[in-house]
Amino acid sequence: MDPEPARTVEVLRSGGRPDEQLARLLARAENGPHAARHLAEVRSALMHYCGLQSCRNAKGPPRRLERRTFRHSFLLPDGEVRVLWELEHNTGPDERLRHAVFADREGLALAEWEVDTAFGSSAGPEEPPASRPRPHPRGRAGAGAGGAGAAGGPAPTGYDGEPGGMVELPGAGREGFRHSYTEGDSPDHAWRLLRRAANAGAPGPDVLLRLRAAIAHDISIVARRSAAIKGRTVSWSLYEHAFLLLDGSELSLWEIDHTRTPDGHPVCEVYLSRDAALDTAVRHIEAGS
Repeated sequence: MDPEPARTVEVLRSGGRPDEQLARLLARAENGPHAARHLAEVRSALMHYCGLQSCRNAKGPPRRLERRTFRHSFLLPDGEVRVLWELEHNTGPDERLRHAVFADREGLALAEWEVDTAFGSSAGPEEPPASRPRPHPRGRAGAGAGGAGAAGGPAPTGYDGEPGGMVELPGAGREGFRHSYTEGDSPDHAWRLLRRAANAGAPGPDVLLRLRAAIAHDISIVARRSAAIKGRTVSWSLYEHAFLLLDGSELSLWEIDHTRTPDGHPVCEVYLSRDAALDTAVRHIEAGS
């Protein structure tokens, strides 16, 4: 067994004066110099607190991958709390630990998606990860640093993130299939899944007709997040429902379960693509747009 690679020295994210913590945060972030131009008022912060918001890791192969997101809260003299998010990962081709800073949840979530493609566990069946060029998160952080997607945008102050995590999908199943199919009664499962879908753009009768030929299915959790938004906890989970059809082909439906509803009761939405489901999770559920 190969030995575990040496861990990088832990960055000190607590203690010291708030302006010192901000300076260190911006110094290690690749988009820090640009972001610093929009954060002058944070240098006068009275208090600073940092906590881990979410993380993901894999031992390989081909190598150990890690992604962590930290939430930095700065208390300003006027009583406002300025929140910055720090994304740390080692998914680049040189395995170097990289950092980026964001001031809004949407920009952060988009960057997390790009980083998480390196884990390779939830790529769509139509295009294998090896054939798809992966945009580097530095491009997202740097390009957005002066706009709404990075630290130059308006700063939300009412978000209290709770630790959430990205759940690694299991390994591929039998040779030739992306999943290990263990569940039966698949046409009925597809019918029940689509029947409870609350979104207007859910797959329709044509997809249900195709799934009448399903002979097995597999359910996997892809991601799960939670946060306190506008005074209450909102959570969402993304599931992949993969179906094996009679002709040997595979078809996946992507289910978002979330509690971003007026009364807080959970609802289900179903999409034909992973990207559409995640777009709903970030832009509607988390960002509220």
